[in-house]
Formats: sequence, C-alpha cells, structure tokens
Amino acid sequence: MRLRHILVIDDNVTNLKLAENTLKPYYKVSLLISGAQTLKFLAKHRPDLILLDINLPDMDAYETLAKIKENKELENIPVIFLTSRSDSEIEVKGFELGAVDFITKPFISQSMLSRVKMHLELSEYRTQLEEKIYEKTQMIENLQDVMMLSLAELVECRDENTGGHVKRTAEYVRILANELVEAGVYSDILTPEYVKDIIKSAPLHDIGKIGINDATLLKMGSLDEDEFEYMKKHVELGAISLQKMINETDKESFLYTARDMAYYHQEKWDGTGYPSGLKGEEIPISARIMAIADVYDALTTKRPYKEPFSHEDTVNIIIEGREKGFDPNMIDVFKEISYKFEMVKFSL
Repeated sequence: MRLRHILVIDDNVTNLKLAENTLKPYYKVSLLISGAQTLKFLAKHRPDLILLDINLPDMDAYETLAKIKENKELENIPVIFLTSRSDSEIEVKGFELGAVDFITKPFISQSMLSRVKMHLELSEYRTQLEEKIYEKTQMIENLQDVMMLSLAELVECRDENTGGHVKRTAEYVRILANELVEAGVYSDILTPEYVKDIIKSAPLHDIGKIGINDATLLKMGSLDEDEFEYMKKHVELGAISLQKMINETDKESFLYTARDMAYYHQEKWDGTGYPSGLKGEEIPISARIMAIADVYDALTTKRPYKEPFSHEDTVNIIIEGREKGFDPNMIDVFKEISYKFEMVKFSL
C-alpha cells in the first residue's frame, strides 16, 4: 500500500520537528518553512494532505491557500491550518477559503494523528464518490446516446432510401463542429459543453419525419409543390416532439440543442429557407452546422429520383452556397476538411 504523503509548512523549526516525529512513523513527511517554498514544491509534488501554519514570514496562510486552490491539480488536497490561538474570525475565513480543519499549537500528537487520519479518509471517500458519480454519469450519457440513435433510426426505418443518413450526418456534424473549434471559429459560442450537445443531438434532426405520411415520405420521385409544402412540416413536428421531451424530463441541455437543430436546419444564410426565414447569425449555430452535413449527405446519396453526386461536385455545390445557403465562416473551414466527409461517406 502506498505511503500517504503529508506536507507540513511552519517557520518554527521546533514545531516542524514535533510534527515530523508525530507523523513519520505512519506517513511520508515533507517539511517547508515558507509559502514561496510551498508553491514551488507543489509545482512538482502532490501531497495527500497539507498542514499549513497560519503565520508564515513571506505570505500568510490565506494567500498561500488561495493560490493552492487556484490550481485544478491541487484544489482537492485537504489543508489543515496550524494556529497558535483559537479565534473564530480566523477559522471562519479559513473555512471560507477551503481549509478543512484547524489544529491549535502546541498540538497534542495523538490529536494531530487522529485529525490527519480522519481527513485522509474523508478525502479518499470523496475521490471514490466522485469516481462513482462520474461512472454513473457516463453510463446515463451512453444510455441517452443509444436511445437517441435508436429513436432516430426507428424513424429512418420507414424510408429505406435514406438508410444510414442518421449515422452519417451525425458523424459529419461531429467532424465540422470539432474543426470549427480547432480553427477558433465562433470560439465564444462553441464551448466544450455546447459542442458536446451538438454532437449528441445530431441524430434527432429529422425526428419530425415520423409524422409525415408514407405517400409523401416514401414517394419514388420528386415531390410536387403541395407535397413539398407538406414535407416542410417535419421541422415543426420535430421541434414539438423535442419540446415535449424537454417538458417531461430534467430539461437536459442537449434536448434544447436538438430542438433548435430539428426546427432550424432547413434555414438558409440569406433568409430564403424555412420555417421562419431566419437570416445569418439569427440561425442557431447547431442548425447551421447540420445544414451543411444534411446537404452533403443528400447530394452524395442515391435516391429514387436521382443518382448520387460525386464528392468533388458536392463540395463545389456547397461552396457555391457560401453566403447563400450556408454560413461563410463554416464553409471556409469545410472547404479545408471536406476530405474527412468523403472518408465517412465510404465507411458508413
């Protein structure tokens, strides 16, 4: 079993020696005398617990603790203050900054051992709990992903002519969203959380087609004007379905993204799309990304009424739609990475 590492910081050598004699039979012990030394030490080492004297010569314990807590790698290390006087104001400030306990000097060896042992155990329990929560969260998210994909594929099963559309467009969305992040495009909006929601919700963009009748959805040819107007309703039906999911659940953020994507992915940059005729940046980013993915897949896929376009022709058509159908910033990125779409087309 790994020997736990305790860091003790105190400018009084006598106190350091007493702490070392108390702890060393049970733990690995490191001794320091200043806040500056402490921060330098912590840049290379990660102790399991810190005993920090409240009165240090160069910087006080509050400043030292604040700097420790600023570091994501160190913020969960338990810090116990060592103080020569009992003062409620000092304790309140210490707890507010993240100290877990106080030990009054001159300390009793057995009391120090008991407190150190207790906080090491609490820290271990906390770590184990966080790991279990993370595992459960991952399980729930994976289950959500499977359910969303299964639901989308269930809709797709009605139309054998669009087989694989859900998986391919989801992969195109993943590629384009990540490439936009890499290029620094819309970096203020495309946060890691939002990108994750975009990718997660992509399979649901056409869920509204479940409400379109077979005569229109499965027609072996081009739609006439009335049929096309009717087909347009799939975006509204999808948004209604997803809003119901939002209302009946804990309002998961990805469902809001899915709703926006389902409702707005047929909008065009120049305002000539549907259902609302939104223009430019009025269109949610998630829908702008899906618009490119959706058109690429539609053009490169064989349908009863058309042969598939080649990758090269499809890319040229999409690029020609810059500032017309599609976000110009996204097209500039798509142009550079379109070969990745082609790789997906051949693999799925």
